Amino acid sequence: MADNNGFRPSKQCLQASSSFVLASILAFTLQIYFFSPISPDPLHLPQLPASHNLPINNKLQEVTKIGEGFLNKPEDLCFDEKGTLYTATRDGWIKRMHRNGSWEDWKLIGGDSLLGVATTRSGGIIVCDALKGLLKVEEDGVSLLTSQFNGSQIRFADDVIEGSDGSVYFSIASTKFGLHDWHLDLLEAKPNGQLLKYDPFSNHTSLLLDNLCFPNGGAFSTSRFSGCL
Repeated sequence: MADNNGFRPSKQCLQASSSFVLASILAFTLQIYFFSPISPDPLHLPQLPASHNLPINNKLQEVTKIGEGFLNKPEDLCFDEKGTLYTATRDGWIKRMHRNGSWEDWKLIGGDSLLGVATTRSGGIIVCDALKGLLKVEEDGVSLLTSQFNGSQIRFADDVIEGSDGSVYFSIASTKFGLHDWHLDLLEAKPNGQLLKYDPFSNHTSLLLDNLCFPNGGAFSTSRFSGCL
């Protein structure tokens, strides 16, 4: 049937359009198959029993916001023995809040890759830089603790905690993808992460756990390291 203008699509036109659509779909499929940066496997999440369901609460509605308008995407925080709060922001600053509630631009490291922070017993804080590695930040400056493991650049140091003996434990969120491609690691859903240990006395970095799915942090029990999430 012709339209209002008397135009009737020809059979050749329809065939050409269909061929173009099919060719585009084929090209897109081949692009994904041969050049996709990820190689995902089916992700099977465990089913939790009904007894694990937590009751609904509104506790987060009772929180008090601090640093709003002053902090640019803070990733983590820690407290020193004086009660001073430290955090690393996405604009390259280590900022701290004193006990009287005032904020200070403490140290400028630069970049947009500062993530986890932790205080140390010797003073100062340790900072995970997803591009540089593990940093020590003190009043008199910034030093690089470790940036390589097994001859390769540490590319996605994520979170850090100090042990009772001074050893430093830190997670590598992904050994395959960097900070700015973190979403690709989640899409791939493979265990590309690690847990590393840095010995400040020997300056040696060792592997504790491998094949972790995007480990984002760790914690200690009263006696030992208890988990990496």
